[in-house]
Amino acid sequence: MKKFVYVCTVLLLLIFAISTLSACSANDYEEEERIMDLLTKSRYGDGMRFEFRIVIDEEARIWGGSVVSMILDPRIHFHNPFYTDIIFVHNEAEADALNLPDNIIVAWPRDAEWTEGLIAGIHWTANRSEGEIRQRLGLPLRDVVTLEEFGLSYPITIEDLVDNWEKVNALWNAFASGERERIQRFASAGGPPEANVDSADSGGDSE
Repeated sequence: MKKFVYVCTVLLLLIFAISTLSACSANDYEEEERIMDLLTKSRYGDGMRFEFRIVIDEEARIWGGSVVSMILDPRIHFHNPFYTDIIFVHNEAEADALNLPDNIIVAWPRDAEWTEGLIAGIHWTANRSEGEIRQRLGLPLRDVVTLEEFGLSYPITIEDLVDNWEKVNALWNAFASGERERIQRFASAGGPPEANVDSADSGGDSE
């Protein structure tokens, strides 16, 4: 009888230990997923040059996505686990109306003119055919991408950058890094200068 009780006790302890380890593993996985989601959002917003509002010591500050990424990344000294989510909204007025708690970072597209230039650059880059990619850039940097394969339709709007951010992010990441940088330069110039685009490309982005 004693042996039976001993065996049952050991089995119960093993079951408890396994359950505890499983729960810890699940919690660790969920936390990693949450952090990855935050970093994905901050990097996307940085690429779109969103304004990020983050509350520090009860004071709201407007920062860029690269700074926010450092705060959210546990591998970096500046990491602060207080912030639990990033919410994308259409403008600052909408952020004010939501009255979010301080642990939520809120982000929105910057001025409409710059963002429209960014969108024009995205349209131009997504519309390159395989022949144009080869002709303009030498060896092809990537496969041809279309808006439709990412669940988007022409034209992309500023609202899409917020409401369909995951689709736009997938499209954005399908471009080569040099293309993304060029789109951001286009945005500062109001969009791709079609008349000068050949000379702009003649320097050759090779990645």
